[in-house]
Amino acid sequence: MLDIIGKNIRHRPFRNGALILAFAFIAASLFSGQYLLHGASESIELGVARLGADLIVVPERYRMEAMDIILRGEPSTFFFDASTIDRVASVEGVERVAPNLYIASLDASCCAVPVQLIAYDPERDFTIRPWLAESQNRPLGKDDIIVGSRIIGDVGTPLEFYGHTFNIAQRVEPAGMGVDCSIFMNFDDAFVMADESPEKAVQALLLPEEKVSAVLVKVKDVKETEKVAARIEESVPKVRVLTPSNLLGRISGQLTSTTSFLDLAAFFATLISLPLIALVSVMAANERRREIGVLRALGATRGIIFRLILGESVIIAGIGAVIGVVTSWCVLILFQNYIAMLVQIPLIMPRTTTLTGGAGMALALTIGIGGIAALYPAIHYSRMEPYDAMRSGDL
Repeated sequence: MLDIIGKNIRHRPFRNGALILAFAFIAASLFSGQYLLHGASESIELGVARLGADLIVVPERYRMEAMDIILRGEPSTFFFDASTIDRVASVEGVERVAPNLYIASLDASCCAVPVQLIAYDPERDFTIRPWLAESQNRPLGKDDIIVGSRIIGDVGTPLEFYGHTFNIAQRVEPAGMGVDCSIFMNFDDAFVMADESPEKAVQALLLPEEKVSAVLVKVKDVKETEKVAARIEESVPKVRVLTPSNLLGRISGQLTSTTSFLDLAAFFATLISLPLIALVSVMAANERRREIGVLRALGATRGIIFRLILGESVIIAGIGAVIGVVTSWCVLILFQNYIAMLVQIPLIMPRTTTLTGGAGMALALTIGIGGIAALYPAIHYSRMEPYDAMRSGDL
């Protein structure tokens, strides 16, 4: 039976090739939706787990910009008064605080586009360490920087920002979030860079004294995180507190719209392809009426004819599904960073078990569609009598 099915598929390469492409598109759409959904979800889970800070206090008017820095590394510069650090530290439930200074770079040699520079205080910081490999976890020297995984350059490579030359000392591990395309430096080095910029840079950098961009907070009891966030917003005017739930909510809308689009594409592809696939299956079976009659005359049962027609459609669907899943898998991995930037979501490659499950679901659904489309011709032609099939069929 497999030999007969194989010969039938090879005998009509153009028609069956078109069917295989239709099934490949359906499978690719289904798998891509699962990849993006789980890749973004796992990226956020990993990022929040390794963020180190339970809360991030930012200026009220720059709440969205701060989220974009954390989630996607979208460059931005903003400040509020440094006295906010002590006010936040005095709120009940706060264990530790650490300041950050956000600076959007000019065009950078490392990336050809502006990147997010983040100045931090190593003595007070508790957030950078979780992102570093254990072998790299050491203090920064003068003009040393820590770069994200997407920043071009090896350890020891010089990078210039605002006319000041820094050296890559360490690199954070990939996380699929904004930290991947950010650069971290000491507060002292950031102010030296700003002081030198009027003479060395094409555009001066103004960093006002006694200003910070964000206050990172570690709470005493993680179960009280939301309550502590509410206390901070009540106690400190003109600030907003970012929590893990805020970050998840920020990305969920974008992620839902993207995966919904892919699911919709797969649905319409199925809706359009199903009757066409059924029609092609009917035409293919009709062309082989005499062959079916000969097989019936030679003793083939109705069940064999049914399985023959159904099996051909299922195998074609399976071939298309494998091609679609493998192709979309390769494209998603190769262009993962570009896709993340295009759809504006944090993205890492999902776990192998997740990918396997997504591929299996796409394969199963696509093959199921192929089987459903072939049911009518399989039932109809399996019921034909040998004489009628041979008399009405053509070779």
